[in-house]
Amino acid sequence: MPLENLFTDEATANAPEDQPKLLYRKFGVLSNPFPSAGQTSGHPHMSTEADKQVDAAVKTFYSDRKSHVISITASQGIGKTNLLNAYENALREKLSPHGFFVIRYVPDPEPFFDPLIRSIFENLGEEYLRRSIDALAKEKEKIGDIEKLLEFVRMSEIKTMLKALLEVKSEEKRNERISLAYQWLLGLPVRKTHHTELGVNFRLDTVEAKTRALRDIVYLGSEMKTLEGIFILLDELEKQDFSLSKTIVLRYLSALRALIDALPKYLFLMVALTTDALNRYREMLPAIRGRLANEVPLSPIRNDEEAVKLFQFYLESAKREAIKSVRDQKLQAGNDVLLRENDARLVFYRLLEQRTNIQGVRQRDYLNALYEEANKSIEASR
Repeated sequence: MPLENLFTDEATANAPEDQPKLLYRKFGVLSNPFPSAGQTSGHPHMSTEADKQVDAAVKTFYSDRKSHVISITASQGIGKTNLLNAYENALREKLSPHGFFVIRYVPDPEPFFDPLIRSIFENLGEEYLRRSIDALAKEKEKIGDIEKLLEFVRMSEIKTMLKALLEVKSEEKRNERISLAYQWLLGLPVRKTHHTELGVNFRLDTVEAKTRALRDIVYLGSEMKTLEGIFILLDELEKQDFSLSKTIVLRYLSALRALIDALPKYLFLMVALTTDALNRYREMLPAIRGRLANEVPLSPIRNDEEAVKLFQFYLESAKREAIKSVRDQKLQAGNDVLLRENDARLVFYRLLEQRTNIQGVRQRDYLNALYEEANKSIEASR
C-alpha cells in the first residue's frame, strides 16, 4: 500500500536529515549546487550585460517616473525567468519600502486580458485605496474645492466614486464604501448597493474602462503620495501565442498596448518572451512595435570560458549559503572536489555538439547536465 510506513519508526530511522551535514563535511555544500531543468525558481543570479541595461532603465524611471517598457528576449532556457526572479527580489527589497509596488505576473494560457488588470488592482490592495482616500479627505479639508481637488481624474465614474467616498463622515461608513469601491475596481458585477453607495452604474467590463480606471487610481496614489510607481514583471508572454487564433492574440496585444498608453507615468513594465514571439507580435500588430522597441536580449553560453564562469558561480554561491546555514552548528566544511573545472568544460562541449538552432548552449541544459554530474559524485561518495 502506498505510504504504508510513512509515520512509523521504520520510515524515520533512515531519514535524510543528516545528508546535508554529510555533504557539508565532505564537499562544503548542503545539497546539489546546480538546479535541475525542472527547478524554475530559487536559483542564484549571475549578472550579465543585460543587467546593466535593466539597471540603467530602472534608475531613469526612479528619477523621472516616466513609464518604461523593456522586452527581455531569448529562446527558451536561456535565463529570462531567472533574470525576472532576481529583479523581483531586488525591487521588493530596495523599492517596495519607498512606495513602489512590484507585481509579478505569468499569463494563463487563456486569451483573456482581464486577469492582468485584476492582478494589478489586487496587488495594490484595498489598504492602498483606503490610505489614498484618507489622504484625499485631509486634502479636502485644506482645499475645500472638491472639483479642483479631483482635477487629475479623467473618468466620470471614478470621480463619482471618489466624491461618494469623501462625503461620508463616519469612518465605519467610509470603510464600508471603500470595500465596495474595491470590489467594483476588481471588475465584480455592479449590485444595487454599489449604485446606492458609490453612484456607479456600469461594471468595468471593457479594456478601455479597466485601463482608464487603473490610470485614475494610480494617479490618485501619486497625487496623495501613497504610490511612487508600479513595476510589472510579465513573464512567458509567448504563452498567448499557443494554439490561439490570430484574432485572439491581437486582442490581447491591443489590450496590453492600451495598458501601456494609459499610464505615461508611474509604470515600469518588464516583459519576458522569446525572440520569435516578439518578432511575430511586431508583425501582427505594428502599433505595438514602438511600445516594445526597447529590447534587452539574453545570450546562451557561447564558449567554455563562460561555461566555467557559470559553473564556478553556482558552486561558490552554494558554498557561501552553506556557511551561513551551519554557522551555529560548529561544522567543518570539507574540501573534497565535487566537480572540476575540466568536468564543466567537458559538459559544455558535449552539449555544444548537439545540433540546436542557437549559437551556443542553453543555460538550463548546461546546469541540468552539471546537476546530473554532481549527483553522480554525491552518490559515489556515500
